[in-house]
Amino acid sequence: MKKKLIIIIAAIITISLTGCGTESNNTRKSTNQSINQESSVNDTNNDAIIKVIKNKTKAVNDGNINDYLSNFVKDTDTYNIEKEDKKDYFYNFKVKQEISDPQILNSSNSEAQVQYVVTTSKIKGPGFLDSKALYVDNFKRVGNDWKINNQDILKVEFKDDIYETIYTNIQALNEKDINKYMGTIDQSDNEAYNKFKDEQLDMFDKYDLHYNLEEADKYKDGSDKDTAVGFIQTILKRDNSDFKNNKTTGTIHLKKVNNQWKIFKIDIQKKEDIK
Repeated sequence: MKKKLIIIIAAIITISLTGCGTESNNTRKSTNQSINQESSVNDTNNDAIIKVIKNKTKAVNDGNINDYLSNFVKDTDTYNIEKEDKKDYFYNFKVKQEISDPQILNSSNSEAQVQYVVTTSKIKGPGFLDSKALYVDNFKRVGNDWKINNQDILKVEFKDDIYETIYTNIQALNEKDINKYMGTIDQSDNEAYNKFKDEQLDMFDKYDLHYNLEEADKYKDGSDKDTAVGFIQTILKRDNSDFKNNKTTGTIHLKKVNNQWKIFKIDIQKKEDIK
């Protein structure tokens, strides 16, 4: 009788353990399937996001404004600024852009952030800054499609270091960063330096503007210590102020100070209203 009881108890324990093992295996299998499905969804999203960047680059190379804008969330500040900037850009220039090292920094089913490098070289058109730029784009899902909600250029490298100063100057204007802006200005003439600072602080206080450098050509008769750059830039308001959007043509005068180019004078030759 005791033997039968022991056998029955052993059988029950065996069945229980087998049942637990089956449940554990089923749970593990279900978890693995869930992870695989999630990974597959992420891969699909990532491929779709990278494709948007490639489509944007192709549109630049084709000079197609409609295809270019189709990659952005419509009617955002970024969309409107890109629309105005690229009208003149595509009209004046034919360029070749290439993207490299795209990296998904973070992503969900509705938003994503991507970092990548864009190398731009001129094919034809007026003076242009061949460059390599580090972009970070923020994406948003619109319906079933991924679109660029906003984009930032974190760093730009140029073939000539004189353009580093000019670009930093423009970047500081867009960021409304007076310290960064004044870092591009020559300090040897205290009166001129303070005038630059006071005038720009006044502009920062009155307006919220976006500056885009369309063209920059270094004068051939300049020296390695003192030179000038002819430029064309568009200035567009990002607020509801009375500022008039315009295209400005002028000359930036620079000189080497402690082995760095600094701006000491800016001449404006022409301003054209942009409607």
